[in-house]
Amino acid sequence: MDIKNLKIFVEIVHCESFTLAADRLFMTQPTISKSIKHLEEELGTALFKKGEAGRKREVVLTYIGELIYQHALNILSEQKLIFDNIDQVQDLKKGKLTIGLPPLGSVLLSPLIALFHKNYPDIQLKFLEVGANAIEEAIAAKSIDVGILLGNLRPSFAAIPVIDSPMCLLAKKSSHWNQKNTVNLNELKEEKFLLYADSFTLNKMIIQAANSVGFEPKVVCKSSQWDFITKMVEFNMGIAILPKIYCDQLDPQKFCSAILNEPKLHWTLSMAWNITVAMSPATKAWLNIVEMNREKIHF
Repeated sequence: MDIKNLKIFVEIVHCESFTLAADRLFMTQPTISKSIKHLEEELGTALFKKGEAGRKREVVLTYIGELIYQHALNILSEQKLIFDNIDQVQDLKKGKLTIGLPPLGSVLLSPLIALFHKNYPDIQLKFLEVGANAIEEAIAAKSIDVGILLGNLRPSFAAIPVIDSPMCLLAKKSSHWNQKNTVNLNELKEEKFLLYADSFTLNKMIIQAANSVGFEPKVVCKSSQWDFITKMVEFNMGIAILPKIYCDQLDPQKFCSAILNEPKLHWTLSMAWNITVAMSPATKAWLNIVEMNREKIHF
């Protein structure tokens, strides 16, 4: 059914005149009459009662015309609602944004998340708080809009660089690693490792690096919680490999840290998205905030 014909029909009813409706719609009266004729033919029924001797159409609705008029009002109202919703989304007055955040992501990005909410309070924010491996799969599956990834990207992804921090050995202050500024990874082959959950890209990175210098880490604990791993280091359960940006925040009276060498490892984070997906206005607004406020990404 042609929406245009319904609009003309409703305007005629409102004006109670074919002539006045034609003027308001900037159409000729024959065009208006032709439109109503097409609508009646499509519906298979008359919408207006015929005039005297059937010579002239009056603007008086038939019973079915009354029913069609109510339906037409509903249809046109729904059409207006569709375009209103589109306008609200385009103007960032409505919508949602789903961000994949690894364990430290929510802490690092909290200033930017707060800024986004301040600028666009009507956008609903959702977070997928898992390791980078799971975030990568979610971006590929198009189930989230953007997410923090570690390391290399898939060909179908694009990204904004966020952080590049060298990885460090973290040990208890009283350990023999105290006072060392750098350490080679193969020096840690006899240490007990506190690693991350298997779903974490960082876990895989550390194990592969250890294998490349000839040893398999002796893992005593795996956790997805960085703070918990740090506590286990404090209680001398083992050592951990953490980004320098994180180690720098810890109490130097309890911990010591040293930058890893041979091989050097880096915690390189990017805010990534799937380029095969049409980008929403909310996603564009978020990426703009990330691009313009990278200096605010910190602990």
